Amino acid sequence: MSYLHKLISHRAATAILLATAGGSVHAQLGSTIGTATVSSGTSDQLAPVIHQADNSALRWEETIDANQIRVRQYVSANGLVYAVSWDGPAMPDVSVLLGTRFDGYRQGASAALENANSLRSSHVEGSDFVTETSVRLREFSGRAWLPEALPAGVTTADIE
Repeated sequence: MSYLHKLISHRAATAILLATAGGSVHAQLGSTIGTATVSSGTSDQLAPVIHQADNSALRWEETIDANQIRVRQYVSANGLVYAVSWDGPAMPDVSVLLGTRFDGYRQGASAALENANSLRSSHVEGSDFVTETSVRLREFSGRAWLPEALPAGVTTADIE
């Protein structure tokens, strides 16, 4: 195995580890608000703030934890979390955010890293979800969504 391949493999493993580590998190992609998973460390987490866009098709709940990681969960009229996004100085626990789709994300991210030109961003398309992540100077951000579940009038550009 060449030095370059070992270096890329090491960086890929580090990126996946960073994606699975982090502070408290919120609802899972594809869950409903009533069954959303909330971490046990609620003392480090501020109460969610509910926002609604002017066109009223876009509604999200936003939290910022003690580590200044902002997580938004985008919720449809029937309570389905159809998208999540995050940004901050560290990664949230992406395994909790993605729920049952995490293994698909991890496999897709590992495969993408082997062929990537950049270790700073990833784009993974699963069978029913899309995830995008990026890292720049200690600023971690990402978003994931269920394309088939986007409400009428909501586009992926709305998921910030």
